[in-house]
Amino acid sequence: MSHLWRAGLVVLAVGVASMAQAAQAADKLVGNAAAGQSEVMMVCAACHGADGNSTNPQYPKLAGQHADYIEHQLESFQKGRRTNSIMSGMAAMLTQQQIADVAAYFSQQKTAPGPVDTDQVALGKSIYEHGVPAVGLPGCQSCHGAKGLGDAAKLVPHIAGQHAQYVVQVLTGWHNGQAWGDGPHAKLALSVGQKLTVAQIHAIAAYVQGLNAVR
Repeated sequence: MSHLWRAGLVVLAVGVASMAQAAQAADKLVGNAAAGQSEVMMVCAACHGADGNSTNPQYPKLAGQHADYIEHQLESFQKGRRTNSIMSGMAAMLTQQQIADVAAYFSQQKTAPGPVDTDQVALGKSIYEHGVPAVGLPGCQSCHGAKGLGDAAKLVPHIAGQHAQYVVQVLTGWHNGQAWGDGPHAKLALSVGQKLTVAQIHAIAAYVQGLNAVR
């Protein structure tokens, strides 16, 4: 009887876990790209561009970015896990449905190509692919992939074709200890940034800007 009782508990536990996962999936809002386009034109386009390809390199390109990643970052701004003088206020204006809609729209756009800085691309390519073994830093592609497409399931962003200036801003911030929250990704980002020199940061940024692969 004890074996049957324990088996019953296992079945019950599995069933409860499955129900919880199903409920979580059901709670996730489905983004509407058409509605998101309207929100983008009203709120996001001035900085990020109407199609997510910002013309000002201090603002990131969002075209082709994973929807779940965009949602995660906007929610991080809303909850104060990540702060920015512009984005914190912008994100606070959005409902959860609007966030899902905006993310859906941007994720369906195509990243515009960026120019390649031939003076720095060789060093950037080396670090991107092989890392910096001397300081125990793995290559960027170990997380972002050889083509810079990222991993939607793991909330690893698509970085191919991203503005070099923006990449420099982000990596420099991490180098200086500016965390994006306290989760495992944020801790990893700080670890990466703090191991890079200024020259290496600029080289990686130049290479990433030239990674114009399209999903």
